[in-house]
Amino acid sequence: MGAFIMGLSLVLLYQYQKYRVAPTVDIFKLSYIDTAGRPFNLESLKGKKIIYSFFGTWCGECVMELKQLNETKHKNNLPDVEVVVVSDESLEKIKGFAQRKNYPFTFLKIDKPFSDLGVNAIPVNYLINAAGEVTYSKVGALNWKDNSVISLAEAAMKQ
Repeated sequence: MGAFIMGLSLVLLYQYQKYRVAPTVDIFKLSYIDTAGRPFNLESLKGKKIIYSFFGTWCGECVMELKQLNETKHKNNLPDVEVVVVSDESLEKIKGFAQRKNYPFTFLKIDKPFSDLGVNAIPVNYLINAAGEVTYSKVGALNWKDNSVISLAEAAMKQ
């Protein structure tokens, strides 16, 4: 019985690590293209505060989170923050989504599957300060209607 519990514990720990802990990814070293099909250098945003999200156009939680984030930005909360939304889907899907939603975000396609980066569940969010340091990461949507999340983002990106 002890071996079974130990085995089950290891499986659960593995699952938690794989699906609920944001992987460490050097997002500034990845290759991107924008919705016009041009290469995009994320280094061009260094010096700015960034909310960076791995997302999918098919992911309900991702779509809901982007809608809330757009409303939050529209209310002028987090006015000095760039939002970068990254997908591994086809450029046509990303571009179509970006055009339909018309959010003031930077939508990018990454050149490799998320799984190659250790991204096994989406959305995955990273808050990045002006020095280009990831100060917070989370697998799963952030509730941008919650003032405590906005406060957390402001504090994390101030560092």
